[in-house]
Amino acid sequence: MNIYAFYQSIPTADQPEEFACANWWKTSWTANGWNPVMLNRSHAQGSPLYNKLQQKLAQELNKHNSLVARAAWFQSRFTRWCALHAAGGGWMSDYDVLNLDLTPRAAKEAEKKTLLLNEGPAYLFYASAEHCLGAIRKFISEDLSEDGNVRPEVDILNCEPELGVLLERVVHVRSRGGKYRSAKMQEIFSQPEGS
Repeated sequence: MNIYAFYQSIPTADQPEEFACANWWKTSWTANGWNPVMLNRSHAQGSPLYNKLQQKLAQELNKHNSLVARAAWFQSRFTRWCALHAAGGGWMSDYDVLNLDLTPRAAKEAEKKTLLLNEGPAYLFYASAEHCLGAIRKFISEDLSEDGNVRPEVDILNCEPELGVLLERVVHVRSRGGKYRSAKMQEIFSQPEGS
């Protein structure tokens, strides 16, 4: 079963660090029986709503100066839904999400629900192609930010976070304490079980 991530070059990002995170992402998901697939803007352009979404994102950036510094991140956060739609739907995670023991079988069981997202900024979610299309339409019609802050997808889509115990099987690695995310991913992935 495929697990997708979305890559968009962000000029201010440390590209070797981003690639290192993506490699640990791929390693951890492969080790748990998944087929990791990295999507990008060219995949997103396969969605018929891609151009309308890009117009909406440009409007949001013009409306809120505070988003301009994070424009590439902001755009990729919503554009990835077009890429997932064009891929036919499925599971998507940020490429700094390390899979500890989430198997395709456990994920398949959870798919019986309609749309699966975590709370806050979505870093792991499941959406069928139909749900992707509905989500993109909602992104085009709703405000994506409030007071200069990006709204979480669960709020925009007006749905409940439904991933529950599946989130205990992954780690969304964030930079803290001066450590690079990739170094933290390597450290977590390399720990012997039970430690």
